[in-house]
Amino acid sequence: MLMKQIIGRSFAERLTRQRMIRAHLGNRPLCNFTSDVFISFGVLEQKIYGTITWSRYSHGYPRRFFHSQQLMLVAADKNDCLYAPHPTGDVFEDEISLANEKVVTLCVETERICGLSPTEEIVSPTQIFQLIEKLHAASCMFRIPRTSLKRSRSNHPVAMEDIPNHSIQMISTTKIICAENIDRLLKYHMSYHLGLDDDLTRKSSLFDISPKSEPNTKPFALAMEAWKETHAPHSGEKAAEILQYWGELYGGDINHAPTVAEFNIVLETFANCSSDDYSSFERGMFPAESAWDLYTLLSQLDDPFLIPNIDSCSHMIRALSNHAFVLRYSTKNFDTGMDSDVAAIRAYFIWKKMLDLIASKNDAGENEVELAWRAHMEILNISSDGMLRREDSDHMDYKVGFNIGQDTEELLVRLLQIPCAYTSRNERIRYYMSQAFSSTMVAWTKEQSAQIRHSAKDRHVAFQILQAARSVIALLEVMKGQGLVPEPKHYDSCIKSYANCLNKDVLPFYEKNVAHGLLPEVRKLLSDMEIDHVDNMMNRHLDGVSTSSQDKISATIYSTVIDCYYRNLKSGLGHGNDHKNAARVLETMLKLYERDLLWIEKGHKTLTTALNRVLQMIIETNPGSEDVNRATKLITRFRSLPDRYGGPDSKAYSPKLDSVSFGAYLTLLSKSDCEDSSFEVSNVLDIMENERVKLEHIHYIAAIKGLRKGRNGVLKLRAKKLLFDAIREFTELSVHDQDCAEFNAAALYTSMISPTKSSEAISLLGSLQKQYDETMNPKFKPDYPLLCKVLQTISVDKKTAPWKDEKAFEILGHIEESYMNGDDQMIPNKFCILPIVNILRRNQSSNAAEVALQLLERMDELYAKSGKLSARPDAAVFCAVMSVVALSEFPSKAKKIWSLHEKMDKRHAEGNLSGQPSFDSLSIVLDACATSFKLEERDDALSVALRVAKRAAVKSIAGKPTAKFYNSLIRSFGVLLSDESRRRQKEDLISSVFKQCCMEGLLDDKILLSIREFYPKLYRNLPGVKKGMPSELPRDWSRNCKRSRKGKPSI
Repeated sequence: MLMKQIIGRSFAERLTRQRMIRAHLGNRPLCNFTSDVFISFGVLEQKIYGTITWSRYSHGYPRRFFHSQQLMLVAADKNDCLYAPHPTGDVFEDEISLANEKVVTLCVETERICGLSPTEEIVSPTQIFQLIEKLHAASCMFRIPRTSLKRSRSNHPVAMEDIPNHSIQMISTTKIICAENIDRLLKYHMSYHLGLDDDLTRKSSLFDISPKSEPNTKPFALAMEAWKETHAPHSGEKAAEILQYWGELYGGDINHAPTVAEFNIVLETFANCSSDDYSSFERGMFPAESAWDLYTLLSQLDDPFLIPNIDSCSHMIRALSNHAFVLRYSTKNFDTGMDSDVAAIRAYFIWKKMLDLIASKNDAGENEVELAWRAHMEILNISSDGMLRREDSDHMDYKVGFNIGQDTEELLVRLLQIPCAYTSRNERIRYYMSQAFSSTMVAWTKEQSAQIRHSAKDRHVAFQILQAARSVIALLEVMKGQGLVPEPKHYDSCIKSYANCLNKDVLPFYEKNVAHGLLPEVRKLLSDMEIDHVDNMMNRHLDGVSTSSQDKISATIYSTVIDCYYRNLKSGLGHGNDHKNAARVLETMLKLYERDLLWIEKGHKTLTTALNRVLQMIIETNPGSEDVNRATKLITRFRSLPDRYGGPDSKAYSPKLDSVSFGAYLTLLSKSDCEDSSFEVSNVLDIMENERVKLEHIHYIAAIKGLRKGRNGVLKLRAKKLLFDAIREFTELSVHDQDCAEFNAAALYTSMISPTKSSEAISLLGSLQKQYDETMNPKFKPDYPLLCKVLQTISVDKKTAPWKDEKAFEILGHIEESYMNGDDQMIPNKFCILPIVNILRRNQSSNAAEVALQLLERMDELYAKSGKLSARPDAAVFCAVMSVVALSEFPSKAKKIWSLHEKMDKRHAEGNLSGQPSFDSLSIVLDACATSFKLEERDDALSVALRVAKRAAVKSIAGKPTAKFYNSLIRSFGVLLSDESRRRQKEDLISSVFKQCCMEGLLDDKILLSIREFYPKLYRNLPGVKKGMPSELPRDWSRNCKRSRKGKPSI
């Protein structure tokens, strides 16, 4: 768009060039008003007799704005006046009123001058220049904060003060008004004083091109600066147009021609307007493209006065950076010849040229160093977003690659090696340096995320992700060494880097000591951030000092810490207090929010998400009464939070409990053992009804289960009503909606089952089976968890009945038949086998042992055939079957049970980790030995008992011995060696076992009773034995025994 004729090398070139931008005089509007932006200039009254009078500024009345013979009525209130922020953040009404009145007066004067015809009056240049200076000064009275820019690369605002959005719009519109009026005055001057016609072409001869008076180019500079301050989408074109007129008029004059400083103003204007989202650009060149043409033109000229300098490079880099980010993240497709990657590469090469300029210039000024560091920051932002890619990177993500962290850090290290004398005292340079460190840290976290998403997970990748986290921490230390104070966003990047290390796909590859050290690092970073920022911010809040959006703490930081606790807990590395620590972090978030010190990004429900995560952690830690009370307090406090709307950092959501929150809380209450949890469930349902939260499937299940736990009949009736309501809501849906609905009638019926009421459970199962037979809807089909729940209820119900046991075997047969018919969800595993084995053990029928052994054998065959791990018998199944055999009259049962134990041990050695033998399984073997009363079985039973004692002595069994194991071993030796001929052997074995038991601190009442029965002499020699139990035994002998209710060992 800009051509070489702008410079004006010769008279002929300037006279023959083509005009690219026409002047728009006459009926050109003063300001383009929109329906949602009104400027309050005060009460304007039009008197229809040739003149316009202006009343004093006042509020609360309809405002009339007179322009171009049009009368516009603008409704206004007391708060829509122009907003002029004081440096301290206070607003002075007198200053606002005077500023508004001044702008209005200047606009009216401009309208009067530009509306005059040449025959009426020609205003002198001096008057025009004075009016331009006044408009420029009025424009400079208003400052557009950084938050007004539509594009933001970070989630946190960067404004120095909080100004309402409508005030920012009014400030911007006022600046545009001032710039447009300056532009009109300048064109009036060029038309009537510089010899240009309506087409702005020279009317004088070839040699008479200069005005007779001394040229005054200051209005041109003021006009360009006015457009520079507007940040309007078309401001760059307007500034370039003024530069074009300037070059046309004085291009051949060495004293008055535009210099590189004026070209830098145009470049800076293009950079300012390139920060827009390009929504207003329909056709033509974009600001960055126009700036690139102008910069290329300057670079190709041989004029030593127009060589691009550091300022030129900085403005050009900023324009290209803005252009790259807008095109990269815009949802609209633009027809442009410079995409984001091309813009990034061009910015990089200009940056390298700027570094050469800095190296060749030893006396760079403070302003140049500041602009250079701004360019450094832009380049690091581009690099951290993956737009500067290595040529050898074959595996690149759509937006980021696997090496952007290393690349960006290399750029930062190169910058830190450049000496700068203004770093210590220039706050803007320190700000840009801080932003540069932040971009580098973000680049490392993006590199981690790319590796987690796209790399094959192995130890090498896990080590790279850990090294990236350590690099981020090293950058934090380098910042402190540079005298920079880390901001919360720097701590946020550090915490996110360790959160990536705690990812479930990466964490298993770390060594145990490394994995355990990740969460303490996160806690330390959070503590350091709170010491550096939160504590001071709290103190300022208590002193009554307001906090700007920039100083508020981002809620994402605390949310990431809570996620770290959650990941640590899910990985199995978690400590028992992880959920408590996460709850404390959430309480800090709530405290900051209550004091309006927490910043939440628009569109994000960070507080609600953090609450849901903490509730989920409490659920997974077997919640007790203390945990339920903690969750209840969090819920109550959360519901009392205030709504915060308005302002540039207004919350995009009201901090209320969502459907997930209610579901998690109901699930927590249903799993707790608190007596009053059923009443709290009822209260939660009332709250949901009052807040019009629709009950979903997960709410019904948790609520029914929680209400059924209580003993209150009214609550149980409400649970039954909830069941019917859920089924009714489902049946009222259309067939298509039923197929799409998340509904499982079996899960609802499962939640209705009481743990010990088998008759009711069987009845509920029959009712659901009847509904399924009538509707044949798969949503009503009894599923595997329901059938297992019914079996479990029958096995633990103390009210036994033969028909219940028959029903249990019928259910097991139905499960096996369904699996044989192709229903893989009905595979028989321990969840249905264990209840049947427990029923056999409770009934002790004559064939109970044979049936239990058959069930175990069928599980082995099913596992061998299907290969499914869920069908493989584990230690619980083996122990249950061995218990049935031990209580039966099975022939050679001690030998049989030992063979089962050896089989289990062999399976564990082959890889069945869930089938690991323990001292409990050895105790079952010893119980079988102790109940082998037949003479022909005693030798085999004694042999088994000795093998068990030997196995325990070599400590080849996982875990620690128990008091039950020692008692079973003593009783086995006492029964099997009861003959007088073996009395010496019995006493030696029992003495040895007793000695080992005391060393382990496991001596309890049952062991003493067994000693008194099978070795009376040893018992009588115990200290303190009189008529009853020993009373003076060393406490160390029973230090590991279970304590009685009075807090003493059960001796």
